[in-house]
Amino acid sequence: MLYQLVRPNNLDEMVGNVATVGALKGIFRQSSDRHPHTILLHGPSGCGKTTIARILAKKFGSNEHSIFEMNAANTRGIDTIREISVNAHLLGMGSSIKTYILDESHQLTSAAQEALLKIIEDNPVHCYFILCTTEPQNLIKTIRNRCSEYEVNLLSANEILEVLSRAVKKLDTKVHHDILEAISYTAEGCSRTALVQLEQVFDIKNVDEALEFLVKGTERDANVIDLLKLLIMAPEIRLKKWKRIIQIYSLLDDDAEKIRRSILTFLFNKLKKIENVEDAKDITHLLQIFSQSVFYGGKPALGALVAKACFER
Repeated sequence: MLYQLVRPNNLDEMVGNVATVGALKGIFRQSSDRHPHTILLHGPSGCGKTTIARILAKKFGSNEHSIFEMNAANTRGIDTIREISVNAHLLGMGSSIKTYILDESHQLTSAAQEALLKIIEDNPVHCYFILCTTEPQNLIKTIRNRCSEYEVNLLSANEILEVLSRAVKKLDTKVHHDILEAISYTAEGCSRTALVQLEQVFDIKNVDEALEFLVKGTERDANVIDLLKLLIMAPEIRLKKWKRIIQIYSLLDDDAEKIRRSILTFLFNKLKKIENVEDAKDITHLLQIFSQSVFYGGKPALGALVAKACFER
């Protein structure tokens, strides 16, 4: 996978989150006896939490054999934490420093979180814990109080563009700037999504074909194209056809975020080709409407945006 191939190896290679990265660098300007042993990284999915956690683990002194990464969504029970509790006091293989990275740590059961609390309260000096989560509010307060907490945010479109440009340079190849710009706009600040999209269009040299693929690459139903064609009609026509638009939308599958990104990609590509100012204003207005994430609201939330596009001028 491309996003794994170009993953940053140190904090200097990280793009965005300047304040957080700067604060993390500050940790290592202190003596090791002042390093925090429990760190909480929280923020949206795909914004670099696990990458940062791996970099920190190596900076603390762990090697590949003494970094233990677990996805709490899959191993969320107390037995997992009990196993960690037994092994935490042992030195790592080939390294005196051991680091545990707990992805999706909010998925741990209440009993598992209570057991984890006991470990971090009596943390061995050679052991570090890095908790990564998209929902820090679901961790018990006593755990959060014992963590050095850092927020990792989504990137701006310009920062995503920099991530993509670095990836292209690292791979010693060329991708048209318009394609990179379109991805930077539709990836919604998620570097992982941007790199996955880049990989999908990597070998497509024709710009229009690549942008069309980005739209089709996110659809799972042919009705998406019909919906897109109706959405770019004049506002007064959208208003007259609002029932038809809603009907077509109801036929789509439930992957609302992918559908929304396909709409954004299509609109962005359309905007680049428009010459009429009024049409450009309307497309820009639609882009603003569909720039609102529906990750948590799902299909009903996207349906509300579709309806807004029909009725709002």
